Amino acid sequence: MAPMLTRVCRVIRNNLLSILTIAGVILGLIGGAVNKSKYPDLEEDDNLVKGLRIPGDLLLRGLNIVVLPLVVTSLIIGLSGNKRTAFNRQAGITALYYLSTTLIAVTLGLILVSVILPGVSKSGRVPDELDQDTVKENSNATVLDVIVDMIKNIVPDNMVSMAFQKTRTIYPGTGPEAEVYQGINMLGVITVSIIFGVIAMANREECQPFLNFCLSLNLIINKLTKLVLWYSPIGIMFIILAEYSVSDISGYASQIGMYIVTVLVGLAIHFLIILPAILWSTTQRNPFTFYRSLLPAMATAFGTASSTVTIPLTMKCTKKAGVSNDIVDFVIPVGATINMDGTALYEAVACLFIAQLNEVQLSNPQIVITGLTATVAAIGAAGIPSAGLVTLVMVLNAVDLDTRHIALILTIDWFLDRFRTMTNIVGDAVGCAVIERLAGSSIDDGVDNGGFTELKTVEEAEEKDMDNAVGA
Repeated sequence: MAPMLTRVCRVIRNNLLSILTIAGVILGLIGGAVNKSKYPDLEEDDNLVKGLRIPGDLLLRGLNIVVLPLVVTSLIIGLSGNKRTAFNRQAGITALYYLSTTLIAVTLGLILVSVILPGVSKSGRVPDELDQDTVKENSNATVLDVIVDMIKNIVPDNMVSMAFQKTRTIYPGTGPEAEVYQGINMLGVITVSIIFGVIAMANREECQPFLNFCLSLNLIINKLTKLVLWYSPIGIMFIILAEYSVSDISGYASQIGMYIVTVLVGLAIHFLIILPAILWSTTQRNPFTFYRSLLPAMATAFGTASSTVTIPLTMKCTKKAGVSNDIVDFVIPVGATINMDGTALYEAVACLFIAQLNEVQLSNPQIVITGLTATVAAIGAAGIPSAGLVTLVMVLNAVDLDTRHIALILTIDWFLDRFRTMTNIVGDAVGCAVIERLAGSSIDDGVDNGGFTELKTVEEAEEKDMDNAVGA
């Protein structure tokens, strides 16, 4: 009896963060349902809702504090520790993996929405008044606009402003205008960090002081991340509690219900069948064990609906699953920005759903255009909550569908966004394992690097506490 109790206590201790996070999700859902039944008329601007959002806002602020320095230092450290030939192979396989899984997700979404036909039923009706404020400035956005915006953000004009500003094309009047708006330009940050890391890799001896600084900063950020992660169960509980208190998905028309089913079935197939199959076939890893290591990251992604703010925990969980540090440091930050399997699937389904709802029959070439555009849009989507809604406008415009009907899915997007974000971060983690198997970990073992390996060993030793917090 005593040995069994000891084992149970050890399992609980090693997985305490996972248990607390999942408990936070469950309590948030229960509390939100109770609030909704007790106060059915709650609105966003009610004092109760504002108060419930405070703990969740603190979590998002804490995660945002660590995201930028963690991405920059992790990419520089990961790249500067690689051999040149290994990096080229690693980058090529990473790009191939991202493109392949995104296309698979889009194809799956198109097949499901064509078979299930969620928008065909007319038992409900399209609302007479639709909220156009969210989409009117983007209603004329084209594929070219999105591509140009991506290029502009990939090559920022200021290394300081890219930390808090990015660019997009809007149509406030008769013509396009370039708008600079607040937010981390993650594409620009990744580009500059990769350039710094590659240069440091080529000139390691001269850049050793810079690398030492990055390693030291990375250690500090990891310690700060540990504090934020232990607070995350509370923050996640209140995020879900506040959101569910003012939202209700039970009274929607049958079309919306079938739309939800279609998206969730597609995400489930990709999450539970396709990604595990890719993982097992390429690495022979046990998908169940690998997914269990990712539980804290999954729960955080579900609670925050943001791939970007989940980066710290995704990196820690993936390393805990046994993937080498240099692969994780390179793949996860890039993947959180451009590898959006769940978002791509959602946009493909949403586009054809709106077409079906309005009895518009898309031709085969239009369906192909929808798939390709959804792939580009997913790559361009920022890793923030509901960013897919903005890029969905571009997908609809590609096949000349009415963007006003995005309002039909706005009210339940917060719910689906959590599932597709969870799929996104799991795709990133699986990608790390696949890329490590196909490209190798590419650490410069045995190469004289002026103390870089020794310092990185100290870094890994300092991260043991974090690994224990994440759990098995």
